[in-house]
Amino acid sequence: MKHKNKAEQDQEEVLEFNPDIQEQTDEEEYPESVSVEHYNALYDQYVRVQADFENFRRRNAMTASTMYMNGINDMIEEILPVLDYLDMAIEAQKDEEQRKGIELVKNAFLEALKKRGVTEMACLGEDFDPNMHEAVAKVPGEGNSGKIVDVVKKGYHKEGKILRHAMVVVAE
Repeated sequence: MKHKNKAEQDQEEVLEFNPDIQEQTDEEEYPESVSVEHYNALYDQYVRVQADFENFRRRNAMTASTMYMNGINDMIEEILPVLDYLDMAIEAQKDEEQRKGIELVKNAFLEALKKRGVTEMACLGEDFDPNMHEAVAKVPGEGNSGKIVDVVKKGYHKEGKILRHAMVVVAE
């Protein structure tokens, strides 16, 4: 099938369905006004419209899926600071029973995020990667040059997409 440029498409005659033409039986002949070329042109239009609609349907399905996933990711990014606050509360808590209660809440959050494919980045002791980590400080380190020695804020990723970069301290 030959593709037409924009100018040819604008000049192309739009063929419309003519309701005045009665449905014909096999024995009857077609009226002279309906030629094989006219029928073929209408059929070609029909095939093009059908293909365009299928492409439209697929595009809409992909767009809806992408928007849904972006909405979930945005919501997860909003929840991540809550995990940071729970970590701070656990560290600051002196009462062991209250610490266990806060850890249960934190674990419930982590389990819900894990069901959505969110995992925490393991950073401590690894090489610094500017694509995954955000360096907030450098400290002298003998033999550990370029290694992460402390994690200031944990990083999270979901299915290969980084939701939040880890804020780390790197050895020089």
